Amino acid sequence: MKLLYKTTQNFLLAMAVILSIAGIALYLLLRQEVTAEMKEQLELQADMVTDQVAQRKAVNFPLTTITEVSADFPPNKHWGDTLIYDRLQHEKEGYYYLTLVKKVNHRNYQITVMTSYIGWERYYKTIFISFLGVALWMAFFGVLINYYSNRKIWRPFFLNLENLKQFSVRSAQPLEWHDSTITEFKELQYSLKDLTERSRREYLALREFTENASHEIQTPLGIIQSKLDRMSQLEVSEEMARYIVQAKSGVERLSKMNRNLLLLAKLDNQVYSEKQLIRVDEQLQQHLEQMEELFSVRNNVLITTLKPVTVKSDKYLCDILLSNLLSNALRYTPSLGEIAIFLSEQQLIISNPGSALDFPSEHLFERFTKNASHPQGTGLGLAIVYQICLLNGWTIAHTYQIGVHYFSIDFN
Repeated sequence: MKLLYKTTQNFLLAMAVILSIAGIALYLLLRQEVTAEMKEQLELQADMVTDQVAQRKAVNFPLTTITEVSADFPPNKHWGDTLIYDRLQHEKEGYYYLTLVKKVNHRNYQITVMTSYIGWERYYKTIFISFLGVALWMAFFGVLINYYSNRKIWRPFFLNLENLKQFSVRSAQPLEWHDSTITEFKELQYSLKDLTERSRREYLALREFTENASHEIQTPLGIIQSKLDRMSQLEVSEEMARYIVQAKSGVERLSKMNRNLLLLAKLDNQVYSEKQLIRVDEQLQQHLEQMEELFSVRNNVLITTLKPVTVKSDKYLCDILLSNLLSNALRYTPSLGEIAIFLSEQQLIISNPGSALDFPSEHLFERFTKNASHPQGTGLGLAIVYQICLLNGWTIAHTYQIGVHYFSIDFN
């Protein structure tokens, strides 16, 4: 539920509770006042009847009864209400009465006087209709005023929120903020402005450091690689030649890891945001042709089912994804193993035989996760595949069944 609707709902609820309490209080107060007024009227009428009896005059008050009682009848006063049938209205009407015993001219009389509720009921009705009308108008205009007032007050907040949703640390320009007269919104705006600016600066500094570090590392690695190549061409002892081969292997592995880490950093920062329509089947076929000799050397059997598939992605990243998946299948498939590749409009499935993982499968796509039986890998290939899928909105999954690994990418 939106904040504006929530505040309006709370206002309506509070208004309903307040008006209900006010209505009940008004009713009780009116009832008390009306009852007191009727009692006062009946007592006055009873006094006037008593005076007429004392003066032996005819009593001309309607709905009044006078009964002489015995001398030992105790004086008392009793209030109550009753129903009397009205012949004109053909229905029973409510009356409030007062019965009291008074001693007049040395005689005891029981006097009962009554008054009708009819006038007071109209009084109640008029007052409550007026109250209800005023309450409804107050609620209606109160909701309108509250809604538009809150809408105006919260407008800078919502505008800043929309800008914040579109914020990216890669943006060249800082966010534009909408000013507010509310102190709390000002404080929030200043905090968010400082946070976003600091995030942009840190991102730019980190990107610059990553690129510089990668470049600076790659340069001495290239020099080392070049020197080792020259040393390998010299006549050296068998032991020295073995050391040179090991050193070259380590340098190549370090260089590859450096490139992969730089690529992961760029993927994390979504540097590759430009997408185009590419034919996955054509790219996959090119990779298979390039790696055909490698599969032949290991006597691996390739079974391919490739349908024309077009996706929207970065061409360079799609190349890396396919290359890493095929390299992974080649590396872990034993000699004479069968590698199956299935491509449809919905998904890509690559399966290869191999030993079971020596770690939980949910860690397979994490960085530096390697199978102990193949420690020569960098442990970054599948992590890069996972990040590329994440960037494109694809889903990648791994299963292991009856000695076969299945990697599936869902393009939907």
